[in-house]
Amino acid sequence: MQFSVIIPTYNRQKEIDISIKSVLAQTFNDFELIVVDNGSTDNTKSVVEKYINIDSRVKYIWQENTGSPAGSRNTGIKNAIGQWVAFLDSDDYWYGNKLESVFNIIKKHQDIIAVSHYEDKMIDGKHNSILYHGDDLDNNNMYYQLLFKGNNLSTSAMVVRKDKLIEVGCFDERMDYFAVEDYDLWMRLSKLGKFYFIKEILGAFCISSNNMSGHIELINNNLKTLVLNHIDELDILNKQKLKKKHAARIDYYKGRAYQISGNRKKAIKFLFNSIKDYPFSLKKYISLLFAIFNIRK
Repeated sequence: MQFSVIIPTYNRQKEIDISIKSVLAQTFNDFELIVVDNGSTDNTKSVVEKYINIDSRVKYIWQENTGSPAGSRNTGIKNAIGQWVAFLDSDDYWYGNKLESVFNIIKKHQDIIAVSHYEDKMIDGKHNSILYHGDDLDNNNMYYQLLFKGNNLSTSAMVVRKDKLIEVGCFDERMDYFAVEDYDLWMRLSKLGKFYFIKEILGAFCISSNNMSGHIELINNNLKTLVLNHIDELDILNKQKLKKKHAARIDYYKGRAYQISGNRKKAIKFLFNSIKDYPFSLKKYISLLFAIFNIRK
């Protein structure tokens, strides 16, 4: 089998219906769809069973809640029989030619280990922007580009060789990597082989404005932990200086997130901390001024 599509889910009975439909509507048919339910308490199971009854490619696995989607994705990987694993979050969806486009690439470029593509960014069901995943990356020192530039990749746009996922140890399930476990995996995979970036919009990344400000502190703290752990593993001099610079970068992200969500006090706090630790960035000063004068941009 060519592809195993893995959808981790938790209490997404409304959203997952669209996700599953988008997979079953693919023009390329050689795949299985594994839905891993991370202990849902709503009617998610009933929604999935509706598709199991009409399409033998759909499989459903229920497990006790692990606290993060990393455990669900790893369960899917362990049960996958496809040569390639395609991830799809249960609130996102693909366009009909996604798997066919990826198959054409992996058939032509047999040395690659992962494929990504552009996505439409949807907020509350309305188009917001285009996510140009991979445009700032290339296969020369990609690990360092990811580490120092940040994560410009989306889980729902990633397709990875299963043997490489197993080789690298799949997603890290530790809780202090919650919501950044995908970033960690892409960095570890980048050490094993080449990525290919399709410059086409093949799916939609969907978010709700109600959730945009949720977990800002937690996610950015975990991001800082992840980045500093990876820097610790580098065989370089001046690690402390580098760690301070990138801790400041993450404080900038945190400040901007609070600024966008309207939390002026915390925005000013983290933008100021970022400038204090690494003052050599004009955009930080501009963002701080916007926060002080309560301008959202």
